[in-house]
Formats: sequence, structure tokens, C-alpha cells
Amino acid sequence: MHSHLPPVSPPAPNTLSPYANFTLERYNLLVTDISTLNTLHLPVRADNIIGITSEDQLKKELKNGTFDQPYFILGSGANVFFTKDFPGNIILIKIPGRKTVKEDNQSVWLEFGAGENWHEAVSWAVQNNLSGMENLAAIPGTIGAAPVSNLAAYGQNQEDIFESLKTLNLKSGNFEIFHHRDMQFGYRESFFKKNPNYIITSVTYKLSKKTHLNLSYHATHHASLLPTLQSMAKEPYTIQNVYDAVVILRQLKLPDPKNIGTAGCFFKNPLVKKDLAEKVKTQIPDLQIYPADKLQYTDLKDTDGYVKLPAGMLLDNLGWRGKRIGHVGTFPTHALTIVTYPGATGPEVYEFSEKMRADVLNNFEINLEYEVIIV
Repeated sequence: MHSHLPPVSPPAPNTLSPYANFTLERYNLLVTDISTLNTLHLPVRADNIIGITSEDQLKKELKNGTFDQPYFILGSGANVFFTKDFPGNIILIKIPGRKTVKEDNQSVWLEFGAGENWHEAVSWAVQNNLSGMENLAAIPGTIGAAPVSNLAAYGQNQEDIFESLKTLNLKSGNFEIFHHRDMQFGYRESFFKKNPNYIITSVTYKLSKKTHLNLSYHATHHASLLPTLQSMAKEPYTIQNVYDAVVILRQLKLPDPKNIGTAGCFFKNPLVKKDLAEKVKTQIPDLQIYPADKLQYTDLKDTDGYVKLPAGMLLDNLGWRGKRIGHVGTFPTHALTIVTYPGATGPEVYEFSEKMRADVLNNFEINLEYEVIIV
């Protein structure tokens, strides 16, 4: 079948990556600085950095015993919190690639290399008028990391377009295909969060040729996409309009990891019993409520059992937005986002984050869970 999509070309410069010009080779140094490979900009070292650019190279590293030593899989370092030096191999996944697997009149199945930049993949889809990723624009990270943490933003969910992925099973040495039914997707969760003996090499997404915009997220609240859309375009809105609105909102509310140390949202939105949510709502009258499964606002009267509460709103209520202690603080527009300043260390960030958790526990009886991966 003749594809309407342009031919695959080399990826564009990685504008959201902290290591855009990183040279891919194996470093045989006793100590390797990885401070530029984590977006918190923390001074961290490891024994080796091994850049992986192909499946063949990955198999070779497995055969050579690379994974017999302690190792950590790293994409862009955007959701990782290194509390200390890592005594082992950092496996840096930079496998490129972007190709059309198949298409019909309604949809296109696109396979991306795990090392492809997520935002650039979203941008490419939007430029080709393919719907399904536009609300997920401007999220730092790689394609391979997206299904692991099950990205979601502005009402759109990675799992809704996910088709399959290819991974190397480090125990068997065989490549395996995981389909949607195998992924055990949950809120910021997947099979791979609990099973680290796999390395993702590519991910396939199913995108729509027809525009299906999701503008329902925060439809009646301050974080809605609608005011921004209405200020910059007229209905009917396009995929490009939504993409532009999301990029603008994220630039306004979240720090740029190129300029300031950040790992994005540090904690998950807590899942709590409905009666506890009702109690918290007496303390925060305008508290926003999520159903337990996906991030779309609801009312307590429409839910049963458990609901999610916005961690950022809890922290904001306690005065954590824009707070700074030493070399660590929270972003002035987002209490859930911890940022670092020159001189910050892993232990200092951890102490700061634990103070935040203790404050929420003492005031709301809620135990915040970390969203970042702590190493």
C-alpha cells in the first residue's frame, strides 16, 4: 500500500534533551560523570555509560556480560532521581527509528525506536495531521519510557494509542512483543515498572487520520485548554491548535529542564477512600476530584469507593508552591514540581521531598507516593 506519510528521515535535533550532542560510545572509565544525563542536574557518577543505538548492539552487550553487573536503564533522565552515585553500568537507550508499520483509511500504525525523543514524535505526528498524541506535547522523555510510566496529560492517555512494543528479555536473551493486554497499564504504572529485566527497543502506536480532539480535561476549571485555544484560534479547532495550546500552557506552568533542574511532577496523585476525600474537601472547599482510573475530573457524588486527589493542590494549600530551602525548591507556578539550583545534592533533594510528604501526611492523613524513579 502506498503511504501518504513522508519517508522516514533522520530525527530532528533533540531540542528537549539535556544531552542532545552526547557522543554514543562505550566509556571505559573508572568513574563517569552523569550529571548531564539527569534533568535534576544532580552531581552523580557511575562506573560506565554504555550508549545503545541498535538491537544488535544490545544483544552483544548481553553476551559480553554487561548485565551481569549492576545496571540502570536510562532514557533522557527526565523522571529519575539519583540520590547518590551509581556503582554500575548506566545503559543509555538511544535506539533511533520511525516507520509506518501499516495503515488503512482510518488509522496509521507507527513504530518508533525507543531512543526517539517523545516531544519530537508528537510534533511529527501533528505535522502529518495524525491525531492521538497532540495533548501529550512538550513532555521531556523518550519513546521507550512513555509506556513504562504510562504517560497522560490534558485528558489524553498514552495507553489509548498504544499498540505494542518490542523488548529484549535479559534473562532468556530473546526479543519479545508485548501487546496492550500484556501491559497491565494503570495510573503511572505498567508491567515494566515491576519487571526490570526487560529493555524496550521500539514502541508502536496507532494514530487516527481523522481528527479526534479531547478538550474535556478541566473543562470547568482553571487548567482547561479552552481559554488558551479560544485566545489563539477559532472553531473548529485543529490538531495543530491543540498542540500549540498545550505547549504554551506547559511553558507557562512548568520549568524547562535545559535551564533549571527538574524531574517534573515528583509525586503521584494519591488514591484515597471517598470518606477521606470528603474530609479533605472540608479543608479545601475547591478541591478537585478525579475518578480512580483516569485523570478526568468528577464529583464525589458520582464516585464509589476510591478517588484521586491532586497532590499539587494539597501541597499548594500548605504553602509549598514557590518554597525554597537551600539549593532546592518548588517551581513558583507548580507545587508538585521540585526544582534544583546550583549546588544541590541528591540527599538535599530527598530531605526536601520528605518534608513535603510529612506535611501532607500530618495535615491530610495522606501518604504521597513518589512518581519519580528513585535510584
